[in-house]
Amino acid sequence: MTARLRMAMLLAVALLRPDLAAADGALAITSNLARDGLAYGFVRNFSAGSAQAAALDTCRKMASTQQTVASCRIVGMFTNQCFAIALIPEAGTSTLSWAIDPDRQAAQRKALDGCAGAAGDDARKCRIVQSRCDASTWADQCGGRDGASPDRRIAGCTALIGSGDESDADLVSDHVNRGNAHADRQDYDEAIADYGEALRRNGRHAVAFYDRGTAFRMKRDFDSAIADYDRAIALDPRYEDAFVNRGVAYAGKGDLDRAISEYTTALMLDSTDAAAYRNRGDAYVDKGDLGLALQDYDEAIRRAPGDADGYRSRGYLHFYAGDFAPAADDLARVVRAEQDDLYARLWAFLASARGDAASATKKLADAAAQSNPAWPSPVVELFLDKRTVEATMSAAGTAPQRCEAQFYVGEWKLLRGDKAGAVTALEAAAATCPKTFIEYKGAKAELKRLGP
Repeated sequence: MTARLRMAMLLAVALLRPDLAAADGALAITSNLARDGLAYGFVRNFSAGSAQAAALDTCRKMASTQQTVASCRIVGMFTNQCFAIALIPEAGTSTLSWAIDPDRQAAQRKALDGCAGAAGDDARKCRIVQSRCDASTWADQCGGRDGASPDRRIAGCTALIGSGDESDADLVSDHVNRGNAHADRQDYDEAIADYGEALRRNGRHAVAFYDRGTAFRMKRDFDSAIADYDRAIALDPRYEDAFVNRGVAYAGKGDLDRAISEYTTALMLDSTDAAAYRNRGDAYVDKGDLGLALQDYDEAIRRAPGDADGYRSRGYLHFYAGDFAPAADDLARVVRAEQDDLYARLWAFLASARGDAASATKKLADAAAQSNPAWPSPVVELFLDKRTVEATMSAAGTAPQRCEAQFYVGEWKLLRGDKAGAVTALEAAAATCPKTFIEYKGAKAELKRLGP
């Protein structure tokens, strides 16, 4: 066996070792090229304390003679850096050179420069015989370990993708993870691009279809979302979350019956999914079937008693039904769990004020002292008599805020006994608010109670 072939085989064995997966790195090299070829040990997934020993052990296992074993030595320790080994295969140890650098190309250039300096007139024969990048912190960041922020996750995934060391399967995961980080930043177009690249590499990746569908859904491109959920379910017919979110997409299109069917299928696959019960309850509310909605909200809370969303949905439902005391109780739970939910505070006030206006006002005043001036704080000030109706309407800077303001002005007038004024404002809210808004549903319920 030639020295060159021996070296190539040893390098191939090193690449196939399972301990080359990702983490703190150590590089050990031994050479007796004229006789046995090059052996080296490069390890990942080791703590800094054990990486040196592991790298030496790998190097020694690859060596074929006692002389080669004895010459194994650590030449570098690194995390998130790259190494390169260069030599002239026919020249033996006299041209061996290595380098470690955060940049892969820089490491290769330094290794070639070192080899060339030793080779003299034969410098052009220097070759990179191995080059790899460690990726411990990159992998942790990309995967979101220890609560890494979306920006750090994106940076970690981008480094992995550009390292040149990731397998095809790893690259699929890297693009999905980076897409998820972009989605968390609400950069949905960038997320969709990453999911698309993952699917280009693996067209049968159900999770990538699901995640891309969710990004499309958040952009309100419901048809594209449904198409991707369809593909995810075709690949995994028991993909329960895909059924739930396909239901949300159908609800967004206004197809409530299909949405309810999707949630029901999801619950057949997993009867413990509180979100499926809650979403189906929302669809029943939109259909006007408050009885079935209440059953689903009760079940969602039974399944997840610590989930504020269940109490929020049931609290709004009680308000629509005119059951103000239980509405106040449910929304008070939300307020305790989520201090910054000013809408829950407002609705808890509106429900409580039907029974004890003074106590409700005091609680709202305490909330106002803790809130920032952003919307809907002007509405809070209206109920505390710190802002006029006209000033409240002027503070509503967008169409959604103006429709909400109409509802809250109607409630303000209703609490003051101005039925005619309340009806006018509530009718304006019902005419201008999207049907998915709680203010639209609240306005319709109040108008029904007020009668003709």
